[in-house]
Amino acid sequence: QKSICLSSWRIKVMEGNTAISLEGKRQDMKGLLWHSNAITERVAHNQLRTSSGSLYLLQGKIDSATMRREGFPYRFIKRFTYGFSRRWKEYVQEFLEERRR
Repeated sequence: QKSICLSSWRIKVMEGNTAISLEGKRQDMKGLLWHSNAITERVAHNQLRTSSGSLYLLQGKIDSATMRREGFPYRFIKRFTYGFSRRWKEYVQEFLEERRR
């Protein structure tokens, strides 16, 4: 299965604050802005699987400037600067719970 490579990637919150997805420039499509389905699994710090089974490869660092503009807290963005840590689910849960309040 071929992975989808995203650069200038960032995290987006999905409808109802229940999950996160990715958005970024798709490398094989001349930098087209691309949205993923919900992230369900971390394969490696820069490899993620979505609910539809697609594999995403993250290139470079997170697009923190855009995320700041979209209102994400600095602390949250910092945890994902270089990709997804083993504790990513914990960080996302905490963040989404705060948003649901």
